[in-house]
Amino acid sequence: FADTMVVCTMTALVVLTSGGLEGGVFNVVTGEVAEGLSDATLVGGAFNEVFGWGNIGQRFVAIAMFLFAFTTVLGWSHYGSKAWEYLFGAKTTYIFRIIHVITVIFGAVLTSSLAWDISDTFNGLMMVPNLIGVLVLCPLVMKITKNYVDRKLKKKEVAPILSYKDGENE
Repeated sequence: FADTMVVCTMTALVVLTSGGLEGGVFNVVTGEVAEGLSDATLVGGAFNEVFGWGNIGQRFVAIAMFLFAFTTVLGWSHYGSKAWEYLFGAKTTYIFRIIHVITVIFGAVLTSSLAWDISDTFNGLMMVPNLIGVLVLCPLVMKITKNYVDRKLKKKEVAPILSYKDGENE
C-alpha cells in the first residue's frame, strides 16, 4: 500500500506539477520530456523543480531508490529462497543464492529498460503456474464458497468445509 498509494502517487504528482506547462521537465500537454531526461533522471529533475534547493531533489530520489532497491532485493531473496527450499529442499538453497547473486549483478549493469523487460517477462511467467492452480481448484473454491454462503448468509445447517480434504469428501 505504502509504495503504490503514497510513493507512486507522490512521484506522479511531483512530475506533473514540476512546471511542465511552463516548459519544465515534463510537458503535460504534449507528453514530451525535456531532452536527456528519462526514468530516474526525469523524477530527479522534477523533484529539483519542486524543492527548488539546488540538486536536493536528485539526491532525495537517489537515496530513496537505493533504499527501495536494497529492501526489494532482500525481500525477493528471502521469498525466493523459501520457495526454492519448499520445492527442492533446504540442502539446495545455496544454488538459489548463487543464481540470485548472479541475477543481481546482471540487473545492476543492464540498462533500466532491459532490466524492466526481463522483470516483466519473469513476473508474467510466474502467472502461468498460478493460473493452472486457479483453474484446477476452481470447482473446489466454488464448493467452499457455496458452503460459506449457505452457512453464513442463508443460515442453513450445513457442515462447514474447513480444509481441502473436507471439500474433496463433500
